[in-house]
Amino acid sequence: MVLAEFGFLTGVYHLDDHVDVQRAASARVQGMLATWQPGGATEPVEEAVRSLSATDARGAHRLQLLTQDWAATLDPAALDRVRAATARLDDGVAAEQDSVDRRASITLAVLLVVVSVGWFFWFRRLVRRHRSLQSRLTAQQVLDAGERRLLALVQNSADLVVVLEPDSTTSFVSPAAEALLGIPADELVGVRFVDLLLPRDVPMLVRLLAGLRDGDQPVILRARHADGRELVLEGTLTNLMADEAVHGWVLTVRDVTDRQSLEQELSYQAFHDSLTGLANRQLFADRLAHALRRRDGATHPVSVLFLDVDDFKHVNDSLGHNTGDRLLVAVAERISGAIREGDTAARLGGDEFAVLMEDADRESAHEVADRLLRALSVPVAVDEHHHPVRASIGIAEAVPGQSTGDEVLRNADVAMYWAKDRGKGTVAVYEAGLHAQALERLNLRSELQRAIREGQLVLHYQPTVDLDTQRISGFEALVRWQHPTRGLLSPAEFIPVAEQSGLIVPLGSWVLREACRAGAAMQKDWQQPSMSVNIAAQQLARDDFVDEVVDALRLTRMPADKLVLEITESVLLDDMEGTVASLVRLREHGVRVAIDDFGTGYSSLSYLAQLPVDVLKVDKSFVDQVAGDTGDTSLVEAIIKMSINMRLTTVAEGVEQPEQAAWLRSARCSLGQGYLWSRPVDLGTARELLTQSGGRAGVVTPIGATPARPGSDGDGALTSVS
Repeated sequence: MVLAEFGFLTGVYHLDDHVDVQRAASARVQGMLATWQPGGATEPVEEAVRSLSATDARGAHRLQLLTQDWAATLDPAALDRVRAATARLDDGVAAEQDSVDRRASITLAVLLVVVSVGWFFWFRRLVRRHRSLQSRLTAQQVLDAGERRLLALVQNSADLVVVLEPDSTTSFVSPAAEALLGIPADELVGVRFVDLLLPRDVPMLVRLLAGLRDGDQPVILRARHADGRELVLEGTLTNLMADEAVHGWVLTVRDVTDRQSLEQELSYQAFHDSLTGLANRQLFADRLAHALRRRDGATHPVSVLFLDVDDFKHVNDSLGHNTGDRLLVAVAERISGAIREGDTAARLGGDEFAVLMEDADRESAHEVADRLLRALSVPVAVDEHHHPVRASIGIAEAVPGQSTGDEVLRNADVAMYWAKDRGKGTVAVYEAGLHAQALERLNLRSELQRAIREGQLVLHYQPTVDLDTQRISGFEALVRWQHPTRGLLSPAEFIPVAEQSGLIVPLGSWVLREACRAGAAMQKDWQQPSMSVNIAAQQLARDDFVDEVVDALRLTRMPADKLVLEITESVLLDDMEGTVASLVRLREHGVRVAIDDFGTGYSSLSYLAQLPVDVLKVDKSFVDQVAGDTGDTSLVEAIIKMSINMRLTTVAEGVEQPEQAAWLRSARCSLGQGYLWSRPVDLGTARELLTQSGGRAGVVTPIGATPARPGSDGDGALTSVS
């Protein structure tokens, strides 16, 4: 049997690696070596030169061995052993192959994992590096673009941007400098910025440069333009000394001159009266509140003057709002000129003014008030006409720790109304009891308004008597108020309130219509007396007053020549031109005009020749002087003689004694009126007086007459509606 060496040959049974197997085997085995596949022929591998020959294998030729089934050359027992060995070898090889495959697979898997992880981290690092490079590149691009954009904005901005050194020397100036300051930017580089400012703002900028450590500081600076104009610059100052690119203070400003001027103008308008330029009510109240907070008891007293122009509404209505406004401007100028330095003058509205006086007690306030009255006493020239001005002034002093601004102003207002009640053109100081009177006046005003609306007013009539014939020639209509709880009230108790509140206009219109209606009724009697009606200044100032009178005559069928309208001297003097024009129109309609309380005013007698007047009524105060041996009759005589020369009718008011009537008759006075003949009576009693004794009036109060309350004595001054 051929001796052969069998060893472990990797890949023996893999036909595709057959050549490699033969070579590997021939290198390892000595002797003849052949490969045998079960069921197949032998194949020569390589001949080991060392021992075997072709005849050593049972005499078989080498070529035969290569071409025949090798198994046929073995005995069966040996063949079985070979086959068993081959089988065992196959099993080992297969197992070893599986182990190798498994180890190779695990190794490959681990290798793949390691490689994959390595690749993953390497790739991620690569991505990060790429992104970092890209981010730095993008940031640099953005930074470059931002710097270019910022530079473009600075170069083209209307705001001035300046970089300052600690001493305010400029190291950079934007091109806006030329438009803002009128100086090219390159000429300003190296210039101290404080040299461009107004002197009063230099210290502020120096302090900011020395003290600003970080952040922004708003600034308002005033600079001088190259053409000399003063500019207001608003902006911010920023400390960028730590920034290497800047290393300085950055001042950014814009021109707000026009805006600030507008703001100041709006602020001025908000706190000042547009007509007079004085402080308005809001500013006055604010300053009064501050003054009260600053005051220190009696050592720093605070006083308020409340001033109201007397009869201004009459002037405003008769002469027009333009003249009235100019009159108020003149009043404001005189108030400003009469008060002390530091006092605040204000126009509260309409014709009301106020003066705030700090460190002024009641005595000091009274001195200023007297100075105001003297300043206003000089007539005001408007359009070549001189208009007299009077004012009533109330004074109130703040009570330490108790008074508020509203209370002080209200108390001064109350005192002012008290001054008006005392005769206008005067000064009154507030007292505690005046507040109650003011409340009473307000209640009375409300009740009077209701009385006019609900018909609580009545007319009484006092006759005028012909001193020669003792016959009744006419009546004067005198208003009374039939109060639901207080009884019959005389005019003295409500006419002042009516005048101050403006209710005198509707009240006077009612009196005019009722008097015309009564006068028309009396015309049916055989004597046909006249009817006198008092007219207030506010009525006469109305543009439609003449038409109102004509309508009343037409509606009541009252003869125009029997209506006498009475006005006072003060009404005549307040607006001579406007009053005369209205009186002329009234006379054209046949209405007669009388001047009431003549002699109590300041008019010149020479004016009478220019006035459309028919009757002069001598005031009771002069008539009282003609009784007895010690009486002064010179003034009454002069008035009567002048009336005769001017062909005017003279009426003596307030005649109470027969001696007065006798003297007046001897002095050739035409008519008399007073208690000597009759108190004011109602319409029915007045008509009875006309028919008694053939129209002759008795010297005693007729039976059925209704006496007036004390003070309503028919003397004209207390019974007229004016």
